[in-house]
Amino acid sequence: MNLNENTIKKISFIIGLVIVLGFSYMVGSSAYHIALTTSGGGYNNSYISDEIYYVDSARRILVNVFGYKGQLYPYSGETQSNYYNFEHPPLAKYIIALSMVILGDKPINWRIPSVILASLIPLILYLGLSIGNDIKWIFLGILASLIASSDKILIVMGSVALLDIYAAFFLTIAIVFAFRKNLLLSAVFVGLASASKETGLFGVLALIILSFSLYGKKFLAIKKIAEIILIVIVVILIFYIPLFYHFGVLNIIQQTIGGYKWDLQSRPPGPPTSTPSGWLFNVNPFVLSYSPLLEADTTPIIEVPAMVSAISIFISCILYKRNYCYRAGVVFYISIFLGFWIVYLAGNHTLYSFYSVILTPAAAITLVEAIDMIMGGLIGKNENNVSSV
Repeated sequence: MNLNENTIKKISFIIGLVIVLGFSYMVGSSAYHIALTTSGGGYNNSYISDEIYYVDSARRILVNVFGYKGQLYPYSGETQSNYYNFEHPPLAKYIIALSMVILGDKPINWRIPSVILASLIPLILYLGLSIGNDIKWIFLGILASLIASSDKILIVMGSVALLDIYAAFFLTIAIVFAFRKNLLLSAVFVGLASASKETGLFGVLALIILSFSLYGKKFLAIKKIAEIILIVIVVILIFYIPLFYHFGVLNIIQQTIGGYKWDLQSRPPGPPTSTPSGWLFNVNPFVLSYSPLLEADTTPIIEVPAMVSAISIFISCILYKRNYCYRAGVVFYISIFLGFWIVYLAGNHTLYSFYSVILTPAAAITLVEAIDMIMGGLIGKNENNVSSV
């Protein structure tokens, strides 16, 4: 039986999709099991780590901003009655609040959105890398999905109602669109990541670098960067509208500025802290729970090769300006890592390992980009970028 290239590609894609759905199921089922069986130890044995801030705030937003009158879980008692977690953007808290409305306000339901988002990341990576590209990228898409689903931090952060998995999810889509040279759609999802947690803003630097890489030092690059920044700002502001309406624009602006200042300050001694470089080697992982023990472990076997690959490719591109220099995973990985170091050097020396989950999708794509380069892939071929909006 003779099969043409198109048929082989379709069959390979379907087989790859089935495999990747298995990866996503593994991530989701593992995260769900942890979410169901882990308690916070304190906080009425319900709230895991910083969930007390985000869940309490989500509930208050739901009741006081959106007027919800349904049944509520007992208040944690650990935060002030007028506390809304203004130091972080609101989108993830809106989604947690929505889960309370749809599923009910109880611990496992606070975490269901995190479980779903974490499980979708391997699938998004596969679809983003493989659709419209040659058969090589189907196999590289499977590999990227496997790498992401093997990163311990993805499963751990998919099991708790913290903000970082939301930023990681939207950044995954942003990186995929950037990979496909659609920088404006990428900017939309960088905006969504930034509206979930401010660490998503590191993606803006990545899009600026990619704009210069794609268009050179031309007016078009400057125009594209201006559009990217405008899109990110507009997307973020959209999700602040309910808070602007309820609390007043000036009040929210003051609170947000105060939150960004707070981001650049060290926290009181307590939980294990580590530098961004320490995350590469799983130094001092953050302890989320002691019952059972749940640590925000990173995966050195992924992070170290990803960093070596990213630095090697990035420096090579700067020095030699080769035509394979448009590499979205590499640029996002370097930009996010650099962003965390800027925060550290600016004065916040209490960074926690769970922040690093937003590096997971970038690490996965960086590694397959490195493999593609070893295989001789050039960006000029119609392999991995379909459009350039």
